[in-house]
Amino acid sequence: MNGNIAEKVCRLAGDLATHPTHLKQYVANNVLSHRTPLELELPWFSYEAIHFLEGYLKPQMTVCEYGSGGSTVFFARRVRAVYSIEDNEKWFELVTQRLQEMNIRNAELHLHPFDFKNPAGFEKSAYLHAVPERPFDVYVIDGSEEWDQVRPVCFQHVEERVQPGGTIIVDDSWRYPELRKHNKAKEVKIFQSTGPYRPGVTSTDVFFY
Repeated sequence: MNGNIAEKVCRLAGDLATHPTHLKQYVANNVLSHRTPLELELPWFSYEAIHFLEGYLKPQMTVCEYGSGGSTVFFARRVRAVYSIEDNEKWFELVTQRLQEMNIRNAELHLHPFDFKNPAGFEKSAYLHAVPERPFDVYVIDGSEEWDQVRPVCFQHVEERVQPGGTIIVDDSWRYPELRKHNKAKEVKIFQSTGPYRPGVTSTDVFFY
């Protein structure tokens, strides 16, 4: 999150001091282990958001996510179906291999490469428009941040599709404060804490419609 090194260290210390569960996870996943979120089978979200989702997700739900990885495994173990959109070919192959090794059959991965360093034309890209017409219970805005408008554009795209009772999850939400101000959600919850494979504190927002 924003701030100088001292501010980031203080923020981290405050989170770990007030959340003993986070301290245990932080030591296990961030200090003692160098496993990636894919290996940990966890989303690259804040722990607060992960704990919320563990209670919120239901077996009959469906999830569509921009960006694949540990989140794909995490969701697939808890919902009926996961549809993931990925832009990075090497990462796509790693996630596909992981799902095959774990015999996970309710997750679809779709590769749509895009050069986010040269984002002209993104609004018409196959990546953005890879979301199926059918409604999903949960939409996840994650994936590439090489261009700072990737996630806001993806958010606006799926917000037109989300149904009453649905949710949109935005990771690293502290980077996109405008989304908290400009949305059609009935409620927005901010989950701020440490997270797996992260040196400091982050935030993950959940938008309820």
